[in-house]
Amino acid sequence: ADTLADSVLGMLKVLLLAQGTAGFLAGLRCAAVAAHAGECRTICCEGISASRLLPRLPALSGPVLRGYGRGSAKLGFPTANLPCSLFQDALSDLEKGVYFGWAALDGDVHKCVANVGVSPSFVGKENPEKIVEVHVIAEGRPLPESFYGEELRLLLLGYVRRERRFDFSNGPGELIAAITSDVATATAQLDRAPFVTYRHAGWLVAPASDPSFEMIEPASG
Repeated sequence: ADTLADSVLGMLKVLLLAQGTAGFLAGLRCAAVAAHAGECRTICCEGISASRLLPRLPALSGPVLRGYGRGSAKLGFPTANLPCSLFQDALSDLEKGVYFGWAALDGDVHKCVANVGVSPSFVGKENPEKIVEVHVIAEGRPLPESFYGEELRLLLLGYVRRERRFDFSNGPGELIAAITSDVATATAQLDRAPFVTYRHAGWLVAPASDPSFEMIEPASG
């Protein structure tokens, strides 16, 4: 109990100093979830600026599975998908929203944005389970047309925005504009410290393994 209390108290102090009142309130929300669950597993991201490293870093690996084809065909942003079922529902503790980080795929490490959620904008066709949809940012480098079956190792570092439903009554333009902005944010932030240093994180280049999900402590210093 003391370890949990110390962990939560430390997190609240950091958020109060770094984020002000908004971050502190977000931290209180996370503390409530942790107290209810009995352990501090949930990363509460709302109120954390995209310029700040997450307090703990979600790290996921697994084979890319076929999705719904919506990212590429309807939005122009192809994705590599990791369904929640790969991780035995461990992703239930990962807050829905848009993240950015590094993706090891096809023998290289790329910038990426990742939506964690159920795609609520596709009303009536929402994902039946939480899914991680990763858009690999090519930056002029050629990428394969599909990654199905390839192992994806994903290290999430920052949080851009919460997942929300966009109005499709006049087409998907609003969502496309939001994703374009997400990609621009990710591209810029990943060129800056501390995010850029994680491109060479040992976890990203570790040998292939069974699907896994873990929370990694940020590097000190």
